[in-house]
Amino acid sequence: MLHLVLLVSLLGGPIPPRAAADSVRPDDDVRQVALRHSTEIRQCYESRGLKVNPELSGTLEVELIVLPTGRVDSASVSASELAGPGKQEVESCVVENVRNWRYERGPFAKESIVYPFQLTRDRPGAATALQSS
Repeated sequence: MLHLVLLVSLLGGPIPPRAAADSVRPDDDVRQVALRHSTEIRQCYESRGLKVNPELSGTLEVELIVLPTGRVDSASVSASELAGPGKQEVESCVVENVRNWRYERGPFAKESIVYPFQLTRDRPGAATALQSS
C-alpha cells in the first residue's frame, strides 16, 4: 500500500498569505479543500512517479493564488525534494490538478496558499493513511 501524508503546515494551518488581506479563508476550509482532493494528489504520485521510480519520495510544496471568487488563478511548485525519474511528471500532474480546485466564494481577498505534500511509499505491513496536521 502507498502512504501519502498531507501536511497543511507545520503548525496545522496554511502558510499565511504574503500580503495583508481584508478577509482570509478559515484554515479549516483551506484544509478541507486539500483533503477533498487528496486522491488526485495520490494518483499523481502513484501513476506518474512510482511507476517510473519506485524510490521516489519527498516533500512537494505547491503555491497557489486563490481569487475572491474561489477560483485558483495560478499554481506552481514552490519547493520540491523529489529527485530522479518521475519528478517532473508528478510535479506537473499535481500543479495541473490544483489549478482546478475550487474554494468557497465569499468576501475574501486574493490570497496565496502553500500546501506541502509529503509523498512517501508505505513500508510493507504499514497502514495506509492520509493525515492533515
